[in-house]
Amino acid sequence: MSPASAELAKYEGAWHENCVDHLRFTKTFIATGSTTFSVASKEEYFGYADCTGAVVATGSYGVPDENVQYATALPASVTLLTGENITTDVDPATSVFAVATFDINGSGVTSKSLVGTTMFVRIDYADGGYVVITRPALNGQTTYGALLLRNDELLALVPIVGLTNSFKVNHRYIR
Repeated sequence: MSPASAELAKYEGAWHENCVDHLRFTKTFIATGSTTFSVASKEEYFGYADCTGAVVATGSYGVPDENVQYATALPASVTLLTGENITTDVDPATSVFAVATFDINGSGVTSKSLVGTTMFVRIDYADGGYVVITRPALNGQTTYGALLLRNDELLALVPIVGLTNSFKVNHRYIR
């Protein structure tokens, strides 16, 4: 049984962003307490556009990226990706990022180099294309934001600077 509070259990599990070209980005939320979660990110690169064909590269930090502490839900103004503003209850949170270096492996990885704390990687796709990605190391920083579950979508929110209890959508995830 999950240790998450009834209000936060809805966030548990794997959530992914829509495919962008060859890339699918996934976040997995695992409750570690009633108001705490660890969050691990994974990138999957597919051989063909629209995330089809075999996975040719998989990348992550190898540890949970974030440890998140949720606070009591609060009413807030939220700017959606469409530009629409709504007022709803959100679950505010403070995240502490891990200290970790990104790594990626797979049949499509043709070169990778760690320069300082940034990973540079070339991934060749089965359809003849390629991409060069850079991923900086996580440095233990602390951030503030909120989560909102709306219409079966998980919305990761960032505060709007200068406005109290106002957020905008930073990422949109689905199951």
